[in-house]
Amino acid sequence: MRANCIVLLTDFGVSDPYVGIMKGVINQIRSDLQLIDLSHQILPGDIQEGAFQLWQAAGYFPPEAVFLAVVDPGVGTNRKGLFVQRGNQVFIGPDNGIFTYLGYKSAINAWELENPDYQLANVSNTFHGRDIFAPAAAFAAMGIQGEQFGDVARSLVHLPQPVCQIEKDRLKGEILSRDRFGNLITSLGQFHQKGEDLEIVSWVDDSCLIISSDPILSLEQPGMDLPLVSTFTDIPAGSCAGLIGSSGLLEIVANQRSAADQLGLDRGDQITLTWK
Repeated sequence: MRANCIVLLTDFGVSDPYVGIMKGVINQIRSDLQLIDLSHQILPGDIQEGAFQLWQAAGYFPPEAVFLAVVDPGVGTNRKGLFVQRGNQVFIGPDNGIFTYLGYKSAINAWELENPDYQLANVSNTFHGRDIFAPAAAFAAMGIQGEQFGDVARSLVHLPQPVCQIEKDRLKGEILSRDRFGNLITSLGQFHQKGEDLEIVSWVDDSCLIISSDPILSLEQPGMDLPLVSTFTDIPAGSCAGLIGSSGLLEIVANQRSAADQLGLDRGDQITLTWK
């Protein structure tokens, strides 16, 4: 199936020419594609953040979109390059765990990027984004199928599964990501409002539950409890709270301030949602 857009996600930043070079390679292969920049501000080598942003974004793009994801600290090693398919969407990038979250509650298939016909002639050890992944994305957008790139990838590298543990009267999780506003996105959810109740359908497995009383978010560090609110403006000045974010995951936020700076919390810190 031909695609009309390629979505780019990298840790290259925007001050160097690397993103532009990949776009130039794509444009030489197929010049009519729309190239959409999802983000190029992933911290260098931060595979987990790349995986999370892919998961956040993929569902909001056309079903036949091609994603080019290059967060690749293992470039030049024997790690594989992958053509990953989820539904009709295709994801191109390294086999280092960056596609882990896409596979939660969704079936994915993968093939190795082996066929030199879909690579540049001279492959460097430092820029597979240019020499392997960008051409593969362009050819995938032309309708080249996974099996034409190489053999089926039998086993993929996976990141550790985020903590989202449902118990009788509590939900245990961790801080998964921090955005530029200092909002802390947790692994808890996805949440849906059902009248006066909250329905929690885990995004990592098939577990779910209904909370019918007011929940409290407990932070092990710095040792405090936070209420859940509906909007940023419900939070008193100088305070923090829990808020169901746009992805359906619970976030720890402040009103026009950085909750991360205010609380001194970071990715991996443990949190617990409790209720009566």
